[in-house]
Amino acid sequence: MHITTNTPQGVRAKQVMDMLNSDWPIGTPGVKTLAVPDAVDYVAHVMDGMWWERPYTLTGVDVGAGTATLHVITSYGAKQQIELHTSDSTLVDKFIVTTQTPQIRTWADVDAALKTSGARYSYRVSKIVDGQCEQLAGSNTAASLPLASIFKLYVLYAVAESVRAGEVSWDDELTITEEGKTVGSSAFDTMPEGSRISVRTAAGKMIANSDNMATDLLINHVGTRAVEQALADAGHHDPGSMTPFPTMHELFSIGWGEPDLRDKWKNGSPQARAELLRETKARPYEPDPLRSHEPASAYGAEWYGSAEDICRVHAALQTGATGAAAPVKDIMSEIPGIDLDRQKWPYIGAKAGNLPGELTFSWYAVDRTGQPWVLSLQTNWDRFHSNQTGGYLMSIIKQMFDLIPVG
Repeated sequence: MHITTNTPQGVRAKQVMDMLNSDWPIGTPGVKTLAVPDAVDYVAHVMDGMWWERPYTLTGVDVGAGTATLHVITSYGAKQQIELHTSDSTLVDKFIVTTQTPQIRTWADVDAALKTSGARYSYRVSKIVDGQCEQLAGSNTAASLPLASIFKLYVLYAVAESVRAGEVSWDDELTITEEGKTVGSSAFDTMPEGSRISVRTAAGKMIANSDNMATDLLINHVGTRAVEQALADAGHHDPGSMTPFPTMHELFSIGWGEPDLRDKWKNGSPQARAELLRETKARPYEPDPLRSHEPASAYGAEWYGSAEDICRVHAALQTGATGAAAPVKDIMSEIPGIDLDRQKWPYIGAKAGNLPGELTFSWYAVDRTGQPWVLSLQTNWDRFHSNQTGGYLMSIIKQMFDLIPVG
């Protein structure tokens, strides 16, 4: 598709396409040649997010008086419109990007949209009957794919069972360390080393904020064997594949740390992998900034599970949320993670995940009749995708909820 460049708006339209499809990152210096000074920061921010989703395929262009609208398809299959307006200086003073929401009327439409994304994917919608998952719809439900932070549901299960057994209390205190923060701690990053938080607080932030330091504090508190037992008790299809269970510090060190251990992990026997985990546990996590956007799942460095596993662990958590483990219901529902009609869905428990190349989503939602459902979606690529892709997937998921037959 050719863009005519005999007008200022045509020139800027072509410049936008060239910049988005370039292997050079979007930066403020380049955007200064595109946009008026007052718009540079905004346009740079938007285009930087878009750049990660290249290449863009141009399907049409509309040029008007001082305006140009680019019709494009993203690398993950979404249709977008990029509207430009040029000022008297010939620079862009308006930049609006709109993503078209795919129409989902049937489960086949879900598959069509996900196939277009180019991802390896799995989704499942299940009715929960007596704590068991009865599938309503799904694709690739037995495929073992990266869980990203959905794996934290097994950590929560281990904590809840340890509390139930009297081995751990929700009031037990955990100590924040600077080394712990290196894997990410959005909830506790500003707290000084030596500060103490309760198991209940850590569990809440592990689920609601996906706090990585809190996750490792909890794993270390209950012990990896407790999490390995949780895999088996909560119905994971292959607990041995995550034994010994890696902490975030350990797996991040292998997937994104220095030295680069990815090939050793990929080619290693179970015994060799266990030794790598021991080695990384004994030293600080040193992230490699050059690999921060590279998927570690290409080397098998991830936590894995299927849509069927996800349904079973959600059901197990909720079924077991009684007595001393009752706080699990509030922990799971602190942040619903989706904008649904709360009259129709009065309870929403959620856990999602986001690592390079992986965007994962899961919910345990109870409808207005009291019927629980579990909905999950796992996507996996050989490349990084940004929150822009996540927003597109959420537009599909919301319509998946609309397909559930609520009484």
